[in-house]
Amino acid sequence: MSTESTAGRNSAKLSKIRTSLTLQLKEVAGERERQGLAVYDFGLGETKGALADHLRAAGEEAFRSQDTMYADPAGVPELRDAVLNWLGQSEYYQRENVIVTAGAKPSIFNVFLAVCNPGDVMLMEGAPWVSYAPLAYCTYTTPIMVLPLEKKEENFLKVTPEDLLRNIKLRPHARLFLLNSPCNPTGQLYSAEEIDALLSICVEHEMYFVIDRLYWKVVFDGQAYPEPRIDEKTKPWLIQIDGLSKNFRRTGGLRMGWTVGPADLIKQCISLQSHYTSGPPVPIQRVAQAAITAAYDNEMVQDLERKRNLLYEGAKDIPHVKLFPTPASFYSFWDVSGAIGLRTPEGSLLASSDDVASYLMNSEGVVTASGTGFFQDGYLRLSFHNPEEVVVEGMAAAKRAFEALT
Repeated sequence: MSTESTAGRNSAKLSKIRTSLTLQLKEVAGERERQGLAVYDFGLGETKGALADHLRAAGEEAFRSQDTMYADPAGVPELRDAVLNWLGQSEYYQRENVIVTAGAKPSIFNVFLAVCNPGDVMLMEGAPWVSYAPLAYCTYTTPIMVLPLEKKEENFLKVTPEDLLRNIKLRPHARLFLLNSPCNPTGQLYSAEEIDALLSICVEHEMYFVIDRLYWKVVFDGQAYPEPRIDEKTKPWLIQIDGLSKNFRRTGGLRMGWTVGPADLIKQCISLQSHYTSGPPVPIQRVAQAAITAAYDNEMVQDLERKRNLLYEGAKDIPHVKLFPTPASFYSFWDVSGAIGLRTPEGSLLASSDDVASYLMNSEGVVTASGTGFFQDGYLRLSFHNPEEVVVEGMAAAKRAFEALT
């Protein structure tokens, strides 16, 4: 009997899940480099550069002192306290409101598991990060995108109070609304007023407002991150997801995240985590503690703002492309619907953003993330966390590729 097919043998919920698109892109870029081909990697959203000396030292010290035993499954106490100071929220919360996780993904997964019952609905933005829906599927929760009735040019796919209310009325089993701000993939940033309006609706309807704020330090043009309102009305329903990977250089592989929320929910998340990871690795927790207790160095953010400007300067005249603004994060979101229906120099028809992404990679070595990974065909996401020469040369290569379309 052949065992090549897994149909009927494995969990049906996994049939809706494929490997993370963004992580696959790193493999694609690496393979081109191994073959000696040109590659301009705008695919995976990963912080680059050198790991800070004090972070490396914290990890080395943890191993030298053999700080490698089991710890509290909620995270070492010092780090849980440090998280509240890092977020500036010590006056609102205590240690019992914090759980440390092995990356922000487990933070989100914990929340889905703790909040949702099979058949419940999770509401999210119209261009959600690639892992939100798969994590929901694994908890038998139905992910629903909150889409505007009419396409908005200025605030592309931003959820308005009217959008959220309409979806809550249509879906009485909605248990939470998940907002990503700054947003991956669109680079959008919700204002304090926008966040408060959405948060107020969730509180009124007694559903959780989950804000994934993983890029909250990477805000440009002199702006500050718009903090959610924390008071006696919002605290029972507000959940914040954060972590190490996007706000410090070269920390993506350390896998360290945390959740701040109501104590009863956090207690449930701790119980879950005690069984399936026993808590994140202690030496990496010490690295995170060193990172968020030191004065924050804004050098990376200033560097990224320069690279954002370089990318826009190089891309503004590319035909068949419309660029959306990037007030925060390190992504440029491109509307490439103008290229769909055109043909490559070899005569191949571009029928989707997958085709456009493949054409850019194969013709000029420009690696991008297709919008289909974010449920938005016709778009591309580009991460500009790259050396300046990659940004400049990559935009020139992309321009050549688009100019060659007929």
